[in-house]
Amino acid sequence: MRRSHLQIPATQRDLRSVVALVDAFCGANHVPVTLSNRMNLALDEVLSNIVNYAYSASEGGTIDVELTFSNNELTALVEDRGKPFDPLQVPQNDNQKGSLKDRQPGGLGLLFVKQLMDSVSYARSGDRNKLTLTIHVPST
Repeated sequence: MRRSHLQIPATQRDLRSVVALVDAFCGANHVPVTLSNRMNLALDEVLSNIVNYAYSASEGGTIDVELTFSNNELTALVEDRGKPFDPLQVPQNDNQKGSLKDRQPGGLGLLFVKQLMDSVSYARSGDRNKLTLTIHVPST
């Protein structure tokens, strides 16, 4: 099993370093660029939500991202110490119906993440939110 870990401050500015980590890790493990891009898109949504909602403006916080590649699976484990939040329990809203101009902003990002990944799971462990994103990588 190959691993890479990064801890960043929970700020928008620091999210770029995660893209670089994913690109380098996937390149080193011969993961196709299309799958690397899918992981980056999902992580961008998840990490942006953590930055915007997990911590109060006064407390700040950190985000841990651990990438693993094993048994043809690329996995990202995202952990934070923010407010407890299980994104898999958010009810799907009716924001997908009607014309774009009539829709309320928001609510589609987590649906997008679920569609990009082969599996998504959540656990609360102690004071940490743990979200696991997995993509199956076909054998070459």
